[in-house]
Amino acid sequence: MGKTSAIDPQAATAIRHVALDYVQGWYSANAARMDRALHQNFAKRTVVRSPDGAQWTTGPTSEKKMMVDWTREGGGSAWAGELEYDIEILDVFRDIASVRCVSPEYVDHLQLAYFGEDGWQIVNVLWQLREGDYDPTLT
Repeated sequence: MGKTSAIDPQAATAIRHVALDYVQGWYSANAARMDRALHQNFAKRTVVRSPDGAQWTTGPTSEKKMMVDWTREGGGSAWAGELEYDIEILDVFRDIASVRCVSPEYVDHLQLAYFGEDGWQIVNVLWQLREGDYDPTLT
């Protein structure tokens, strides 16, 4: 295994800005920020356990349009008084990056890629609720 090099400060700033657009866009119901953060082929999923606990699978996939629409409809604005979150860049390798984003409701693992003139954008998110289990029958 090769040594991981230090993260370029300019890339780190840009990556953090995209993560902030994602999380702050959601909690401020700012659809423009959410739209800017997400790649056109964006996909967001969680893991789901069957009611008997015997099987695991992925939950339904949220796509970019869905996330932008939900943000426009209010997103996480009900949590407005609890806007503490933590963003940690876990790794950057050339044109890909992994970021852990902890918000009042969720722990999101973001996967970003660099797209030239379009800059860094979130391609995938794998998430879980901070408390409790996700119930896919509620969506």
